[in-house]
Amino acid sequence: MRDTTTGPTADPRPRPGGRSARVVAAVHAATLELLAELGYESLQLSDVAKRAEVNKTTVYRRWPTKAALIADLLTSFTKSTVATPDTGSLQEDLEALLSDIVTALANRSVRAVLNGALAGADDSNDVRAAQARFWAERFRRSGAIVERAITRGELPPGTDPRALLEMAASPVYFRALFTVDAVTPEYLAETARRAIRAFA
Repeated sequence: MRDTTTGPTADPRPRPGGRSARVVAAVHAATLELLAELGYESLQLSDVAKRAEVNKTTVYRRWPTKAALIADLLTSFTKSTVATPDTGSLQEDLEALLSDIVTALANRSVRAVLNGALAGADDSNDVRAAQARFWAERFRRSGAIVERAITRGELPPGTDPRALLEMAASPVYFRALFTVDAVTPEYLAETARRAIRAFA
């Protein structure tokens, strides 16, 4: 069998799942751990390289600053799946979506990225741009819940999906991240009802 991995017949294109992908995965994982342990201000690229067991020059070449690394990590989060429940009821869809948010915010890594992005946005246009893309994509995908409700006649035509979702989700983010109050199913149900009433 002809060897296609060396010599003039080798394919020069990077292969999905190859070394580059493994490096990115290792660096992202190390960054999440260090963000959770140390916070954004104390994060150092040299520590990331050591934790990821990757050469420092590899890290600095791909991510010249920690802000660039956070922006890249946030971009990878943007591509992750967003739940768009379809129960046939806007109330139940919103409750399910809000419950998914609570579950995500209970994940220390997710909180670390969000906190790191907030801190990094102060001195990096790249982080701010990544934040904008992250939230725009989140609201675009979750907006399907609102669009289906409009089609079913639960909401008036022209309802702004992002405005409704912001009204429903903002209290949940606040309670989950900034208070010690419990986020119960009853609280999520009432929060969803308030948002629906405001737009219906």
